[in-house]
Amino acid sequence: MSFPNLSAGQSIMPGLIALAPFSTNYDYSGDWLPRKASHHCSCKSDGRPLSDRPGHMSMAVRSNRLLSGSRVPLLLLLFLLAGTLIIVHRVSRSPILNQYMILREHLKEHPTSSSRTRTILIWNKFFGDPRWKLSWDTLGPQELRDELQCPVYTCELSNKHDYLPSLDMYDAIVFHAAEMYSIFEPVPSPRSPHQAYVFALMEPPGETKHRLDDEIGFYNLTMTYRLDSDIVWPYGQVVDTETGNVVAPSPHPHWRKPPSGFNNTEIWDLWPGKTKTAAWFVSHCETLSGREVLAEKLKEYFTVDIYGKCGTLSCARGDPYCDEMLDTDYLFYLAFENSICDDYVTEKLYSALRRNIIPVVFGGADYSRILPPHSYIDANQFETVADLALHMDYVGGDPAEYVSYFWWREHYSLASKSPFCDLCARLHDPAFKYKSQVYGDIQSWWFNSCRLQSRIQLERDSFRRAAHQTE
Repeated sequence: MSFPNLSAGQSIMPGLIALAPFSTNYDYSGDWLPRKASHHCSCKSDGRPLSDRPGHMSMAVRSNRLLSGSRVPLLLLLFLLAGTLIIVHRVSRSPILNQYMILREHLKEHPTSSSRTRTILIWNKFFGDPRWKLSWDTLGPQELRDELQCPVYTCELSNKHDYLPSLDMYDAIVFHAAEMYSIFEPVPSPRSPHQAYVFALMEPPGETKHRLDDEIGFYNLTMTYRLDSDIVWPYGQVVDTETGNVVAPSPHPHWRKPPSGFNNTEIWDLWPGKTKTAAWFVSHCETLSGREVLAEKLKEYFTVDIYGKCGTLSCARGDPYCDEMLDTDYLFYLAFENSICDDYVTEKLYSALRRNIIPVVFGGADYSRILPPHSYIDANQFETVADLALHMDYVGGDPAEYVSYFWWREHYSLASKSPFCDLCARLHDPAFKYKSQVYGDIQSWWFNSCRLQSRIQLERDSFRRAAHQTE
């Protein structure tokens, strides 16, 4: 079909073209290109889809890649957010900002006090006494409060091994090291990790009846006269009568200063009748300290009356006359210890202090940590026995000087306390259950506190040779 009068580039009506079986595309050369109206394909000239062309990306792939690319910053953002939350949490729990809250929470979860009664087992006897001079085989909180006057008394104390169903249930077990173990029950078995094994001894190391080198790592606490013990167990205490506080024994007691002048009518009136110089009650004759040597050497300067197995005089134990004659007849009492060991003083010293007599002490203790100043004469403060005798002669011969040694009675009194009070308090101490302690070498700790030589010159070997020759 021809179209007359159409020039190049002119078009026929669009409606006519729409009716044609083929549609046309216009190329940029100015020609109309026919194509089928029923089929639309974006193809290359070789018939492949456009998506298969090199460098071409479908919509699905583009979406996946877009999502994959956006995950990286999202994960980084989440990581930063989590780190920030952790830092904020830790800062909020830091003691720098919130110590009060931490303390409150800890005290709620770990109360400082416990009402649970602690139990103490006495394993062996105290010089043959299974009760250790207590009133009953078993004492409860009421007895500790009323009889022993313990400030902390929520404890039970028993010498009955079957008081509790099992030995490992006791909070503490006390072993008297001056008493041998029973053949049938040498040591408890089994042992619980929470238990405290207590080394207890009032006597010096020379009286120990255990092989301590077999008890390495056995004990957790010590209960002795030594001031570095966990529980100090002295024969007596000095109490300030004004405050009621225990002043000594102590590593650093605060003593009142003795007055420049002091008068006590009772002592002054007794002084003229004190015609004898020194008395000594003793039954243990040959000792590690050499006290028997010192007593014999003092006899070269004045009379020393020795009562008991080691002397020629006798006075029955418990006879009130023995105490009364110290008040009325003697100027000095010889409180000589059988061992030269740190802090060791015996009940005879405290007994003498209760009488109207001046004690002359000899031992290993630093007596300034035990007794008030100017209340005793320390033999180890003199170089020779002659110097000691000369000083005793001066004090005994001057009534004013003699009376001045009793000044301390205006300010102090003597007392005693059961060591089980302090042991009960220790078991209730909140810090005790969090503290682990073991005496790795109890023998060295105990034995190394003693020495064989005194400060005052005794020449013990020559004295003993002379004594044997006279026998």
